[in-house]
Amino acid sequence: MIEGHGDDAYRYKVPILADFSSNVPYGPLDAGLKAHLQEKIDTITHYPEASAHSLQAIAAEAYGVAPDQVLVTNGVTEAIYLAAQAFRRMKTATILTPSFAEYEDACRLHGLDIHFLSWDSLMPDMRLANGLVFLCQPNNPTGLAFPADQLHRLLNDHQDIVFVIDESYIAFTAAVTSIQSRLSEYHNVLILRSLTKSCRIPGLRIGFAIGHVNLIDRLRECKLPWSVNRLAIEAGSYIFRHLSSFDPPLGQLLADTAAWREELQSATGWRVYDTGTHYFLMETPVSFTAAVLKEHLITGHGLLIRDASNFRGLTSRHFRVACQSPEHNRLLTEALRECSRTGL
Repeated sequence: MIEGHGDDAYRYKVPILADFSSNVPYGPLDAGLKAHLQEKIDTITHYPEASAHSLQAIAAEAYGVAPDQVLVTNGVTEAIYLAAQAFRRMKTATILTPSFAEYEDACRLHGLDIHFLSWDSLMPDMRLANGLVFLCQPNNPTGLAFPADQLHRLLNDHQDIVFVIDESYIAFTAAVTSIQSRLSEYHNVLILRSLTKSCRIPGLRIGFAIGHVNLIDRLRECKLPWSVNRLAIEAGSYIFRHLSSFDPPLGQLLADTAAWREELQSATGWRVYDTGTHYFLMETPVSFTAAVLKEHLITGHGLLIRDASNFRGLTSRHFRVACQSPEHNRLLTEALRECSRTGL
């Protein structure tokens, strides 16, 4: 999905005052991390570790698994494509929709026969096609999570399926506990984790695949050397040594989100979807599309939203926003209030 993602301000010549299109929370780069990277900048005159083994060891300790159960990747996106490549001989993939388009793109690239299943129709007692299953937990773009007890039942009842559970946004929900706490029970689960969102470093691309050693070995066989750059390794190592400094203020963030959702509903009368995270979907009236709204907000207000129409299962009227600072939130609320009143 080269085009049509969030945080695409680089495509526009007008200044962006506030960016609601990315699920990265608001705030500056951590000062300690910034100083550390400045100190390490000269190291880019040398190659990074071919497999990022030092960060692998630190991440394994943080996640409570053995080092050979972790693979460091160039963002979670690389892990998604590695999973589709490593398990392409399973021939079939099931993707829970709506969800991140890269699951579908990766599966198509590697020739998998794709089945789409809506989140609303997923039941713990249903039978899934053997192969890969991609499930985002909590989901992007909806912000909702599949109940943990039902997920464990699915995993136990489908031992021949490899579940790729993307937990990139697990730090932003109180609705679900990571499957990682029971990972030792499953030989058929790959967990994807990211430092990109919670640590506000999407430009560095740091992801992890965690799972049974046999699954991780399959991914490792497909992985290109040196895919994780030297500064990313340094950043990841620093973050794991200072984890408490990077914990998002979850309670406040969710409270701010809940209050803002109510304000948006009151200001527009549009549909504002439920969420368990700091990001959520909205839906425009029938008189204009999310794409039209996005262009209007950029050119007229300097505000950027995520046109969500390219998420399979959504429509041309869906868009996604993520809670930012109260000041920025008010800017979007008032802009949408005006759009609701004037019809663009």
